[in-house]
Amino acid sequence: MNPVNKRRIHPRPAHSLSWACAGLLLLALWPCSASLAVQPRITVIYPEAKGSYATLFEKIIRGIEETTGGAIIPLAVPLEPDMKALQQSIEQQPNDVIIALGRRGIETVKALQLKTPVIAGGLLSMSTADMNAYPAISLLPKPALLFRRLHALAPEIQRVYLVYNPERHQWLLPLAKAAAKQRKLILIARPATNIRSAARLYRELISEMESGRDALWLLQDSTLTGDTSLLSYLLQEAWQRRLLIISSSPAHVRRGALFSLYANKQGLGRDLGRFALRVIQNGIKPGLRPTSEVNIAVNLRTASHLGLNISYQQQRQFNLVFPRP
Repeated sequence: MNPVNKRRIHPRPAHSLSWACAGLLLLALWPCSASLAVQPRITVIYPEAKGSYATLFEKIIRGIEETTGGAIIPLAVPLEPDMKALQQSIEQQPNDVIIALGRRGIETVKALQLKTPVIAGGLLSMSTADMNAYPAISLLPKPALLFRRLHALAPEIQRVYLVYNPERHQWLLPLAKAAAKQRKLILIARPATNIRSAARLYRELISEMESGRDALWLLQDSTLTGDTSLLSYLLQEAWQRRLLIISSSPAHVRRGALFSLYANKQGLGRDLGRFALRVIQNGIKPGLRPTSEVNIAVNLRTASHLGLNISYQQQRQFNLVFPRP
């Protein structure tokens, strides 16, 4: 796979606007006209970044290409883009769908007046207004996949405790409840809007938990688990009392949680590509959905401490294993 062909939109003086538009127009016309007649034309707007953050977006874009086979035009947007130039550049190239990645991608398309359908992804949550405006796929995995993995590794678990932020995760709660019911699990969910209220709830819940019966599910959210001292407390309590913690963040697994399901970035791109094709063919309702393309991280030391027997066949399914050999 060739590297992603990134286009960056930087602030430019008014006299350079025509040059920018012409350059992007040439890029849009680069595929042969016959290909454009049958392939979807998709512009991907995402934050300009460096290092691992840039790699994340490049993987998502490759996944979009895999699914759609279309003409993909990536636009990396800096912190302070020339919005007028960006608006005119997008309008001068044919587009079937625009995909906005990350918080800056969403804020950029909101600031533009685009007639092309927009879908969003590459973020954990969205505001209620944005969820009502755009179809989107979250970095959070489907709860059904999480509970299926929990049942495979620890089938004796009967209750799952969850602290969630209603401003960020209300959309996820019905899916979690339905998935828990399907697995005959009791989901005990408590709302918290900041780290202070979350810490109080975590302490209450973990004091109620029973070894071998209950699991605590940690979401990847700075308003819930952003305090390193809180996370240390939870993991220490879990270790001492042989309690099971699962997570949506592989960083928690490295520190001692049993396992995590987290977004496969290229797979998330495939999810977004399928979304784009549905938008082109039939349209799609707005709303945030979890991703179905996930990786698995596991802590074998924690599994051994809990007395769980993880087979070699199961270990082969894991993408990350801690402690690292």
